[in-house]
Amino acid sequence: MSGMANARRVFQMVLALGGVLFLSCGQEVQAEADGPDAWRVVDVASEDVLNVRMGPGTDYAVIGEFAHDARGLQQVTCVPLVPREIFFEMSEAERAALPPRWCLMESADNSTRGWVAQRYLGEDFAVTGEDAAEQAPDPAQEAERLVQRLYRDHLQSMTGNMTSPLALERAGDFFTAPLAERMASEGLQADPLLDAQDSDITNLDIALDEERPMFRGLITVNADFRNFGQSRRAVVRLRYEKGEPRVIRIEHEAWTFE
Repeated sequence: MSGMANARRVFQMVLALGGVLFLSCGQEVQAEADGPDAWRVVDVASEDVLNVRMGPGTDYAVIGEFAHDARGLQQVTCVPLVPREIFFEMSEAERAALPPRWCLMESADNSTRGWVAQRYLGEDFAVTGEDAAEQAPDPAQEAERLVQRLYRDHLQSMTGNMTSPLALERAGDFFTAPLAERMASEGLQADPLLDAQDSDITNLDIALDEERPMFRGLITVNADFRNFGQSRRAVVRLRYEKGEPRVIRIEHEAWTFE
């Protein structure tokens, strides 16, 4: 069965189940393999908390809470369970029809465990001490992962399940400070990631440039995808800013966002 056929089959199964995967009492579910090591709470006001519920939805009772700035959260699973490769093969309409995503999370000290809406979760890459020395991330690979997360979150934001990484409160996590400030002050006239007013994105593939991934301090990551069946490529240039990779420029066939 082709990848797209698989995607549509899974999509239909998700809709048939109402978008909810029920877990039997005591059953353990493995975390998604392609996720980060930890998560943090985002988009929650400093005077508020993130409710932790008994099940994946607001109809379930609140059984705990995470602080507005909680970090180091561990993800057990999320529903609907749509693997990344299948998500990227879905059409925009299919992604928009998916129910809101909820994740079963556990606090860093294991004291709180329950379901929260995924839109309030962001990846937590902070490592210190011995952990930092052991991981010693490769700069180019870190940049590649940042671009993968940028596009993934952007597509998910189109379904209403997440705040867009182009939004003021998140742009600084992906773009250099000057570019994030320009986005905030001038706004966006066009989609800098997809170069299209209307989109139906499938077959997204993001990888380091094979010929010259790093050159004179710049890292190049290519984002290849199909929009309404037409092959497109965005060339993303990054550099390190305060120890983190950040997007400095995105090049399209007819224009450049910088």
